[in-house]
Amino acid sequence: MVPTEQLKRLIDSLLSPKNAERLTRVFYDAAKIVYERQKRLNKPQLKMKEVSSALFLAETLHSQAFRFEATGVLAENFGEFNEASALKYYEEKVMGEVTDAHGRKVTVDEDGVKSLYKDQDSGKHIVSTENYEQGRGKRLPWIRYAIQNSEAIYVSEGTVQGSFRRAYLYTATVSIPIQPKAQVSYYIVVAREDKNGNLRLVTAYSMLKRNKFLNIIEPCYRYTHVKKTKDLQ
Repeated sequence: MVPTEQLKRLIDSLLSPKNAERLTRVFYDAAKIVYERQKRLNKPQLKMKEVSSALFLAETLHSQAFRFEATGVLAENFGEFNEASALKYYEEKVMGEVTDAHGRKVTVDEDGVKSLYKDQDSGKHIVSTENYEQGRGKRLPWIRYAIQNSEAIYVSEGTVQGSFRRAYLYTATVSIPIQPKAQVSYYIVVAREDKNGNLRLVTAYSMLKRNKFLNIIEPCYRYTHVKKTKDLQ
């Protein structure tokens, strides 16, 4: 076990400033993930594997992050964008089948339109005009783009209506070039397997705070694409 003082000395005096800064960022995210895990599991002391896996997850967040700038068609819905416009855009430009970076098909159907709505009291996607969130409508162009391009994919496992299901979180760090300083947000597109293993869009949303992003990623693990024989030919 490395004593705290030795670790501090290593970071402060033996590492180059840039390496120390990068290491600190990874350690900070790992510490936040451990904190969120500690709260979720209600355990004052986690198992070593629960701590070490947090470090692995933090490393993944830094080494495999998918980033893009919201310009051009990715910003075409910015400004006032009402519910009717969002529904029309979803039907014409978002719905259909989209292929992710690993060749998997994700279906975006009528049910996915619920992602435009969120009831503030229950947190559920209840389709009603008062629950329409304009911010989600503005970010509709990001759904297909994130699925097609992001390899920063995380897997969440749980039970849906009594059956085990996996959900895949396609993530992105998005820079919106506004003045005087670009706004950075974190974007997540969620696709879930059905009983036949087919992927369908569940929802998509963004957040400004990295801590909230870490809270969402904490129960997940990194998706690793397993190449099939035909992929190698």
